[in-house]
Amino acid sequence: MMDLWQLYQNVVFISYQPFTAENSFSIISVANPAGKLAEPGLNHCRNMAFAACLHDTSLRYRQIIGASVDLTFQEASWAVFCSRAQALQYALAWQQNAIYWVEQGELWLLPVLLQAEPIALGQFEQRLILAS
Repeated sequence: MMDLWQLYQNVVFISYQPFTAENSFSIISVANPAGKLAEPGLNHCRNMAFAACLHDTSLRYRQIIGASVDLTFQEASWAVFCSRAQALQYALAWQQNAIYWVEQGELWLLPVLLQAEPIALGQFEQRLILAS
């Protein structure tokens, strides 16, 4: 059985819009605080509250879905075009174990609540599924 840190490394992202490699951005989910599965209604409310929070900033953001490689697990998330420090602050405020960070096309898994070392996961585009 994989631990959460290992599960977070086995990820793909589903998006309805392409991404350009020159942009740095974070991928943040606010569902399932501290890695504990929450009721779908609570996760939806958290997701909408985070969207409202982002809307009140000058940041660019868009919806994206984080998923297991086999797509059996999917979690609403946000691609947020902000600094790495700001992304980590959001994740901490929303009680998240980790975030994803994309810089120069490279995907990183960064710990927030979990005690772990940041890990490079390869090229973001190789983990991106463009939905139509």
